[in-house]
Amino acid sequence: MNAVTTQPGDEKQLPQLPPITELPPGLKELQNITEIKIHQHLDSTEVFCCWQRPARYSLYDGTKEEEHFLYAQEVSECYVRQCLGANRGFVMKLSNADQQEVLRLQRPLRCPCGVCWWWCCCIQELNIESPPGTHIATISEDRSFCCCPGYYITSEDDRILFRISFSCFLCKLCASVSIQITERGEPVAEITKNCSGNCKDFCGTENEYTIKCRY
Repeated sequence: MNAVTTQPGDEKQLPQLPPITELPPGLKELQNITEIKIHQHLDSTEVFCCWQRPARYSLYDGTKEEEHFLYAQEVSECYVRQCLGANRGFVMKLSNADQQEVLRLQRPLRCPCGVCWWWCCCIQELNIESPPGTHIATISEDRSFCCCPGYYITSEDDRILFRISFSCFLCKLCASVSIQITERGEPVAEITKNCSGNCKDFCGTENEYTIKCRY
């Protein structure tokens, strides 16, 4: 007779999250990708001359990194970029390898004041459209987070799909920064701003991000 070495309940398995089965036609390629690398294109003029150009990003499959499958290009006014910086409103257009726009992110200009955000209509929002013109989700600030930043993602019918949580203390120097995305309290993805450990991180000439999905 074999001895019983495990007791019922000793092994705890994480619940299996259902896979995403419905994606807009232009985003079908994302269905089988579990890791995405994001590279921000910066040049020395932007960093050393303090001149804000439209943001530009290339998105790669984290397991291949051979050729980008999406390219993101910001559309915004020049004076808005120079005067408002990170608080500006913008439109981000994401195109595939065939230069066809498949995803659009729109952030309307809102009051960035941290004192009055509870009383006035200045909650920051990012609207997601795919295909462009078809609203599929919104990322909004969470009012319940007073000190630590928090966001939630809602569907087109205002159902909360995911929550985005940050650490209260973020050190951007010489350390990677991780952002957790949860669904009903269970982690489903993680966004990491990678630290390469050189002076490019410090002066801002290199920005690399990684998105890891657990679906």
